[in-house]
Amino acid sequence: MNTPAPGLLHRLTADAVRPNHLPDVDWLLEYLAVGSPHGEPIMLSLGETWGDTPPQLLQALRRAPADAHGYQISMYGLPRLRRVIKEYVASTQRLPDANTWEAAVSWTGTRSTMRDFALLTRPNPGSQALAVAPAWDYAGFLEPLGLRMAYVDTQAAHGFLPTAETIRARASQVTDLGMVIVNAQHNPTGASWSRDVVESLIDVALERGAPLLIDDAYYGFPAPDSHPVSAVELLLRRLNGAPSPVPWLAVRSLGKQFQCNGWAIGAVLAEPGFLDTLVNDIRPQHTFNSGGVAQWAMAEWLEDRAAVEGYLAARREALAVKQKVVADLVGGEDGDTPVVYGPAAPYLLYPFGKSAAAYGGALGYLQAAVREAGVVLSDAWPLARVAHVPESGYVRMYLGPDLQVLKEACARLERAGLLG
Repeated sequence: MNTPAPGLLHRLTADAVRPNHLPDVDWLLEYLAVGSPHGEPIMLSLGETWGDTPPQLLQALRRAPADAHGYQISMYGLPRLRRVIKEYVASTQRLPDANTWEAAVSWTGTRSTMRDFALLTRPNPGSQALAVAPAWDYAGFLEPLGLRMAYVDTQAAHGFLPTAETIRARASQVTDLGMVIVNAQHNPTGASWSRDVVESLIDVALERGAPLLIDDAYYGFPAPDSHPVSAVELLLRRLNGAPSPVPWLAVRSLGKQFQCNGWAIGAVLAEPGFLDTLVNDIRPQHTFNSGGVAQWAMAEWLEDRAAVEGYLAARREALAVKQKVVADLVGGEDGDTPVVYGPAAPYLLYPFGKSAAAYGGALGYLQAAVREAGVVLSDAWPLARVAHVPESGYVRMYLGPDLQVLKEACARLERAGLLG
């Protein structure tokens, strides 16, 4: 993927209304308004993807039947895709062949499905959701529903990795536990958590009677031969065929794997009865089954497992190269402030500690990166909203674009005095 074609960002943002309330979009609009003085903006923030979708997947769109253009009947998703997704998830995540879980399609993105899970489980107002810091924007949909966040602190010197001990210690401080969140292929660090870390979070949920949310958005990124931890597998084997004492839901993004986030297609897993209530009672309150063309095309694509695995292998190889090259370019201090990246997500975290005083923290640094270099980054806490989160001294760079684009972004940041 190259930088956005000239005019693309104007088409995506130019309107008589404010596009959204994110400060980085305001900075982007200001940069475009003054003529992009440092070159076309380079978008390395929340995972902007406007290309590089597998050609076979795009070709499948053109073959979709006429009936794919209307509302679909099943709230579980297009039946063909649901069956394909169930087999795909079961085989790649090593799930036991049992009647203790079922799969559905999410055609509105996994975020809305996670919110529906919180609505259905209805934790007590003011109860807390346990997650590992820095975290994706779980607070963005949980806090408006009345929950508060409780974060397990991690240290940059240790790659922001949690431990079973720190998880249990933090959980013991929460008196009213309303949810436990597992993000084993971690956004933003790209770390693939160890088995004992994932089991400790599962144990906390089961022991405390808290709903368990498993966010497997990036499960498909690590190589299968690295044996990434499958949180759903560990949960099901822990239950050993018995009904779960707590509600649980697992989601897995397909858009992130296959560069088509705008399709908003993912997998949803839960116990059969719970999933039936979720998709047939809760989801129709705000959505009907739409996007049949994209669902049909995704089924076609997933059925060609050789093509899928070949595509993912190429992405993994490219990502590993980009992470190493960019890590060298952004520098980063040793010891307490290393550059942080891993195989489980297309991101890299680098410290801006030396610039902290000059820019007043992450927000000031991110604004300077846009104004002085035309590079749009995100905080280490990747939030799709305006929020106040703890300062980590790190920013996150999305590594989806081609390597030459990332090199150009680093060169611009270097010229602007924003690296090192």
